[in-house]
Amino acid sequence: MPEPKPDKSREREFVVFQSMWAMQNDQGLLPSSLESQLTKIAEAGFDGITDHFYEPLAARELSRLASGFGLQIEGQVFPRTIDDLQPALEVASEYGCHHLTIQADSRPRSLKQALRLLEGWQRLAEQVAFPVLVETHRYRLTNDLHFTLGLLEELPDLKLLADLSHYVVGREIPLPPGADDQQQIQSILRNSWGFHGRVASCEQVQVPISFAQHRPWVELFSDWWKRGIEDWLGRKQVAGSLSFTCELGPPPYAITDRFGRDITDRWEESLLMKDLARQLWSGCTQSL
Repeated sequence: MPEPKPDKSREREFVVFQSMWAMQNDQGLLPSSLESQLTKIAEAGFDGITDHFYEPLAARELSRLASGFGLQIEGQVFPRTIDDLQPALEVASEYGCHHLTIQADSRPRSLKQALRLLEGWQRLAEQVAFPVLVETHRYRLTNDLHFTLGLLEELPDLKLLADLSHYVVGREIPLPPGADDQQQIQSILRNSWGFHGRVASCEQVQVPISFAQHRPWVELFSDWWKRGIEDWLGRKQVAGSLSFTCELGPPPYAITDRFGRDITDRWEESLLMKDLARQLWSGCTQSL
């Protein structure tokens, strides 16, 4: 009797991307050509890249090069109005992406105003075949943790892209976090369908993960990412792909010395973060 074939409809996939912004040097420039940067990323074992993805010519070239290396794309877009999203959806539909992430470049003071934007974007997102996620980010619609939690109460199906570093530094969440802090972060994780990887402290948005003094913060973020992965795995979607982007930004995100230079090798730390993310995924899937 032949062995039963595996049920492909229940497969889960974990993909780790590298941010193209993170590839910039101290002057905010790519130190070599886009093709050479993608070669480096692919040879290091990343599954894809994260970059702006709304200008047709740039998107076409990025898609052409990325596909040649077998790299997927997380597209980023910065709409201010409902209609601003439509052209980016058309670009992403034409050139293909793993998902599109909205950094909502709007700062409404009322939930009503914010909900109008989000509901409009959700309606537009129904037209495309890829996920459209809303990133948690400072100086964006999701700037404040409590405001975002209020949005989730009204839109429980809102799909987030969680960058938890912004809430840690923005709200000066202490170490260890209080019970309320943990519960609120867990609420964000329950609605998260992807992650941007960066470790913050209560005073700095991006700390070197290889420094011993930051180990407690690395452990905290690792625990949160693990919880987010576990929650995602427990959802009843038919199949899916969870993304994690290593997003260690250049100065002024990166801490610098007196000459304005990085105090760590961000590329090497990106590789450490890639391995950490995959270890967390492996641990979560093995425990199922």
